[in-house]
Amino acid sequence: MRVIVKYNLYLSTGILLTVFVILIGCGADESPPELPDIEYRLVITDSIGVETGDAEYILGWPVSLTHSPEGDIAFVDRMKHAVFMYTPDGKFIRTVGREGEGPGEFHMPGGLNFYSNGNLLIRDQDGIALFDSNYEYQDQMTWPFLTPSIVSALDSGGFIGRRTTAKPDEGMIKMVSTLARWDGDEDSSMEYFSLEFEWSMEPDVIDFTRSREHTIYCCATRDGRVFYSQSSIDKFEIHGCEPDGTPFLHIEDETFHRVRISEEELQTEMDNYNSVINMMTGGSPIDIPVELDLHKRAVLGMFIDGFERLWVRLGCYPGIIYRVYDMTGDILFHAELEYNGNPLDLISWKITGDEHGFLGYDTSHDQYQRVNMLELTEAE
Repeated sequence: MRVIVKYNLYLSTGILLTVFVILIGCGADESPPELPDIEYRLVITDSIGVETGDAEYILGWPVSLTHSPEGDIAFVDRMKHAVFMYTPDGKFIRTVGREGEGPGEFHMPGGLNFYSNGNLLIRDQDGIALFDSNYEYQDQMTWPFLTPSIVSALDSGGFIGRRTTAKPDEGMIKMVSTLARWDGDEDSSMEYFSLEFEWSMEPDVIDFTRSREHTIYCCATRDGRVFYSQSSIDKFEIHGCEPDGTPFLHIEDETFHRVRISEEELQTEMDNYNSVINMMTGGSPIDIPVELDLHKRAVLGMFIDGFERLWVRLGCYPGIIYRVYDMTGDILFHAELEYNGNPLDLISWKITGDEHGFLGYDTSHDQYQRVNMLELTEAE
């Protein structure tokens, strides 16, 4: 079962002019499983970001939210080409880096992570820059092809990251995505998981059904324990490895089944996709056929909080629901983001957490950008 969407976009207006949706097949019951008992809620307590006013609070494209070791809020603003830092209650502190091609300068940086001593890693397309705890530029690591994304900086030095490499092959590109550790060299010092897949070189087709299993959702502790789940619409499975790669955790939900995306959710996903394309192209007209998947991913993300609990976002429910595990794989509780509006609004949200609390934001660009501070409270 799948959905094919063909559309003509005129992105200077930001309006989807033509949408043809063809549902192929009906299939068996693929409705979400029964909602689990919700013991805790993530409640929005404050936010950073304004539509107009002080430039220090007008956000362009925030990504890679985290806290510094002191508890300050930090994130990369890709459109402003720098890291922005705020106090825990949302007051602007400083920026790190700026647009450019020199040392400590960036073009659309995409990630950051702190070491426990306050040193900072910032990633962009040219490499990963190291800043000291005073935010002075120190050094840069580079790779010949595609810089790894940063999953976690390690207390022992180095970092856990994901890297994708390409191998052209007769009209297709063979891609290899690897979850690994780097300790200062171009080559990884330890590989935990990798997957190979083919990517079409056809420039006139975007086929999301081909990417069902192309994503590695992952997180890691500062001492190097790694957790990951391969994207899937058919199974719910999580693995954990010790720093030396030895498996120590395997979680599998044998009751999981395919869950179909509703037509409303499908339209919302398309609208969010269009908003990102609109922003990246500056409103240029585009005519692209797109094939969308009609099924939900089992897992949509994960992170480790300050109590060494593994938070796994469940992809099969409306809204945002996390299943929280201890380090042995036992379920501790379920938590839900408290939201009084339409659950469809949360499709493009991302949430993360650490020892200083929880942060979340909406990746859609249909409205001005905000970074939300969240608090975990017991459900009534």
